[in-house]
Amino acid sequence: MHFDFSLFMLCKLAVEGEFRVRWIGDIMYGDNPIVGVSFKLGYPCARRTSDGSQDHILVREVNYHPDGSQVFFPPPGGRPFIMLLARADLGDDIQPEDFRAFYFDGSAGFHIAPSVWHFVPYIQPPSNSGEKAEMVLKNKQSSVYACVGADTVKEFGVYLKVPVKLDA
Repeated sequence: MHFDFSLFMLCKLAVEGEFRVRWIGDIMYGDNPIVGVSFKLGYPCARRTSDGSQDHILVREVNYHPDGSQVFFPPPGGRPFIMLLARADLGDDIQPEDFRAFYFDGSAGFHIAPSVWHFVPYIQPPSNSGEKAEMVLKNKQSSVYACVGADTVKEFGVYLKVPVKLDA
């Protein structure tokens, strides 16, 4: 009988719980309580540009986890979300133009492999006061929360402009 010890250790080190993204006013926030992290995610372009658009969000923080992966699953009937990603093989030589935004319709989850640059799922701001301004996703990730981060404003002098609407 063959026993794969590495697979056992990966399973044992996984933690899971909720990951919450929400809009409060015109700022998007996130909470990842399984690793004890809460943060401000970004601002709608309306706050930083003259066009007043809320079709994009301006973000400055990105990261990767060198020692573990992460999985997000939206709730049944979940709303669409956007993931901002860049290839793992770029390592610490990442540039703002290496990032791409990927649209998910809310019907399936997403796995982020180790060392893939990302941040969090972005949801569009509510278009009216009756629309829900948050989404709670199921999150499973390594309990070893090694995280390599970058601040694109400090390092490159730019925000990353991420579309939060399908037609943006």
